[in-house]
Amino acid sequence: MIIHEQEITWATHKLILTNKKAIYWPAQRTLILSDVHLGKAAHFRRNGIPIPSKIHQKDLDILEILLNHYTVYKVIVVGDLIHANANGEVLDFKNFLYKFQTIEFVLIKGNHDRIADRKILDLGFRSVCDELHIEGITFVHEPDKSAKFQISGHIHPGVTVKLPTNKYFRLPAYVVSEDMIILPAFSQFTGLDTKQVFEKAVNYAVLDTGIIVVK
Repeated sequence: MIIHEQEITWATHKLILTNKKAIYWPAQRTLILSDVHLGKAAHFRRNGIPIPSKIHQKDLDILEILLNHYTVYKVIVVGDLIHANANGEVLDFKNFLYKFQTIEFVLIKGNHDRIADRKILDLGFRSVCDELHIEGITFVHEPDKSAKFQISGHIHPGVTVKLPTNKYFRLPAYVVSEDMIILPAFSQFTGLDTKQVFEKAVNYAVLDTGIIVVK
């Protein structure tokens, strides 16, 4: 699996956007991702909707590749770690974190993170908070258009791209403006919001083969 990168300078910091839907911040040795939605597939199966049982394992495999590829001291999950209640997928994540005990995992709580903080800490997270401030950057789950230098998630941004054959397809994307970065959903099992338009923003669309700029 090849990791493709797009380096940007934002809020005076060098950040690396990856085609694996996570940002690496070299100066802080920090990996940033959002909307993992652990347990979503199991939640759907429990309600009679046939979803592959190992879809979450692909997300964990990608996360492991990122953690092994970069020098990571901290992982910031910008909300919606757990889709609903704890289940087998969440326990798989606890076992996953056990392999990376030297890395500090931090959760910014999202609207889906309704379980008690102590249960999240029991998974192996070092801290849980509503927002986090590092080097002038604010990390929150839901984007605030009036904020300055904010990294968020929540809306699962995407773009629609037209092919030369006049067919259209949708891609997850980073939304980057002067004051805001909105992360694509890390989970493969999420929808895409291609309707919201953010003024003076650049969309970095994610493909298996790289990252493309869509203005």
